Amino acid sequence: MLFKAFSKLFWISSILFTLHQLIELRWSIPFIHAYLDDFLAPSIVLGLALSFFQNIFPADPNFKLSTLMVFGFVLWYALLFEWVFPYYDERHFADLWDVLAYFLGGLLFLKWGNEPLPKKMR
Repeated sequence: MLFKAFSKLFWISSILFTLHQLIELRWSIPFIHAYLDDFLAPSIVLGLALSFFQNIFPADPNFKLSTLMVFGFVLWYALLFEWVFPYYDERHFADLWDVLAYFLGGLLFLKWGNEPLPKKMR
């Protein structure tokens, strides 16, 4: 039952993220290392938020995140990870391509991850 509480996009993104982290322990493909996690983040984080609102609080199976909420998340992540963290911590650096990855990940979520619960889950 829990498996179906999340979209297919959430599960695909989570599996890709996990595989990437495991592969990264041994090998690194620079482009994928730099941008895959940023691209997958909206589908994972927003997928968790969507499931929370559909199943727990306020438990509305038809609930979907608004476009404003999704792009608010993208803006928040971009500011936090590309401006605040690099400003205060030298281990982080700003990269505008990361912002594009967040944006494209947000679009991906809007298209394939932001779905109401299936009828059989209600």
